[in-house]
Amino acid sequence: GGLYGAYYVSRVEDVCVVDDVLAVEGEEYDLEEFEGYSMEKDELESVVGSPWKLRLRLADEEGRGMQIHCRMSEDYLDIRKGMNVVGILLSTSREFVKLAAMTDFCVLDAVGGPVWVGDYPYLDKDKFLRTLGENGIADSLVDIIYDDNDYYEEEEEEEEEFYDDDDDSRDDDYDSDDNNLEEGDTGMLQKLK
Repeated sequence: GGLYGAYYVSRVEDVCVVDDVLAVEGEEYDLEEFEGYSMEKDELESVVGSPWKLRLRLADEEGRGMQIHCRMSEDYLDIRKGMNVVGILLSTSREFVKLAAMTDFCVLDAVGGPVWVGDYPYLDKDKFLRTLGENGIADSLVDIIYDDNDYYEEEEEEEEEFYDDDDDSRDDDYDSDDNNLEEGDTGMLQKLK
């Protein structure tokens, strides 16, 4: 018995906003629609008493995915598909067949520095980041992040091609599915030392 912990190192597969954690795909809103959002002025909460929620879909290099929800925050507005994320999973099984709990997650390569996603600050942020550095996970992610910076720059250039100079609207034929994870791109489920 006991409780086991493991790092969950993954990438953002999708990020959106929902009004309810049970919302289906057609009831999701693009994060870009929430530009200027603030927790203080959450319109949904003022009308129905429940705030908007961030929905984050993650997947590791072995294809193990998870979907997490937390209260929407202005801190999350710069999270994008493809960004690297790490958190800690807890299980009563050494094989992690069933999860007992999970911590908040750190989006490491968000603009302006790490962004912490979760309703509660379970982790000591400084100690967690320091530990990632000490056990080598941060180094492997830094390499991934630097490799991805070239990827993000190429993607931004491609997106710019879809703007019409007259009305600055996106071309309806634009398909952003170019960010699919490939085997071995990122992530690992590592046992805590």
